[in-house]
Amino acid sequence: MLSMPRKWEEMPPSVRNAIIALLVGWIAHYIFYFGFIAEDQSERVTYLQLGVGIGICYCVVTIRKWARRLCIFFNIVMVPMYFLFAIAFAQGGKISLFALTAFTSLAFAFSLYFLLRKETAQFFSPPDMDKEEESDDSAHQLK
Repeated sequence: MLSMPRKWEEMPPSVRNAIIALLVGWIAHYIFYFGFIAEDQSERVTYLQLGVGIGICYCVVTIRKWARRLCIFFNIVMVPMYFLFAIAFAQGGKISLFALTAFTSLAFAFSLYFLLRKETAQFFSPPDMDKEEESDDSAHQLK
């Protein structure tokens, strides 16, 4: 899957769930953006939307150490933003927009939840081999 450094089957379930929820969240975001907002935006904003979403998804899927943290920060913004959109659309009686924005908020929330799990954090930050070798050398010197 996009030249991932580790096989999908070897990933802990929380990592797989985070990736799936993240991809679903960004797909739902693009459906909302291109379906209801894009025509009023400049090309620059549209390209920025595409670049940020695709970039974050690619970096998380390819298990970059820093990508998890970056994605967490973006999800912290996306969850309440779409939640507020959902409330506004519910109050305005726009049920289809409410459903889409609520679904988008939930997808990003699930992704955030799984990205914050301890096993996901450990998977994105494997122990450094240099540190292990140093601790082994220190242990041998003490003997």
